[in-house]
Amino acid sequence: MGTIMGALLAKAGYDITLIDINKEHVDALNTKGAHIIGNLDFIQPVKAAAPDEVTDTFDYIIYQTKPTQNESSLPNVARMLKDDGVVIVGQNGMPEEAVAAVVGQDRVVGCIIGWGATWMEPGVSKLTSPEDLMDYHLAEIDNQVTDRLKDIVDMFNHAGQAHIIDDLQGGRFSKLIINCAFSTTGAVVNGTFGDVIDCPQGIRCAAHIYNEAMAIANAAGFKLVPPMEGFDFNVLTFKTTEEREELIPAFQFLVGAHRDILTQILFDIAAGRYPEIDTTYNGVLTRLGKSLGVPTPVNDQVANIIHRMAIGELKCDSANIELVELP
Repeated sequence: MGTIMGALLAKAGYDITLIDINKEHVDALNTKGAHIIGNLDFIQPVKAAAPDEVTDTFDYIIYQTKPTQNESSLPNVARMLKDDGVVIVGQNGMPEEAVAAVVGQDRVVGCIIGWGATWMEPGVSKLTSPEDLMDYHLAEIDNQVTDRLKDIVDMFNHAGQAHIIDDLQGGRFSKLIINCAFSTTGAVVNGTFGDVIDCPQGIRCAAHIYNEAMAIANAAGFKLVPPMEGFDFNVLTFKTTEEREELIPAFQFLVGAHRDILTQILFDIAAGRYPEIDTTYNGVLTRLGKSLGVPTPVNDQVANIIHRMAIGELKCDSANIELVELP
């Protein structure tokens, strides 16, 4: 995502530096430009550097590092940020508190990204969502509408469609619901969002994850923003098997335009990295569920399957979805 955003902002005339620990990616960006493929197709000259090569300070840092890398990454962010600079946090999960603990709450803006992309090879990234669905929902931590927030929205409109929301935590939880339902189920079926949609057990698993997450949202009092295609979140909740079956076409339509998204969980497992299931995905829901007294049996099961895949106890195989026992 960062490569695509950086390329689009550079194309619009912004002074952008792409910072990455992958030296081959940095070298390719500097020598060949950022090559964006998929639902966009262009090559944009860009500046890129490894963190230890950066001596400049920045007005804005769009922070998209994995939360599991915060300990090593955030000191660099603090070093590179101007005194009046802002960190725009584009991570998944509920990440602002960890970033604010290092750089200060008054220097953090939350950004919920509503589209998907895949890193293909050094210098090349693939947009897997339609260009017209490249959405951003932004908010200050205290939900105030500030001049700097408006400036950031104006900038992000050159890389998609940016919107101000009035409840950052609700917006974060809205994205978390979609990620847990479709990204994690995608990993369990060893495929894309489209594979989840097309798998009878997979789409029903995603529906139950969504339903459990909605019970948590209601118990916590989160104000949710519309998901990808503008549904009212509450319209997709159910109490019986019959109600669930009536909603299956709506669940399929919900992410249908994003069916090419391949979850980062699978890339992490393939690369030998432990996936962020506990820090960014369903582990967050299971912890919140326990604290609020909300049962999360399907979330518990898929999180366990991902853990077993990560340690090699299970292979990445579409048959893993049959291990999920639905209510």
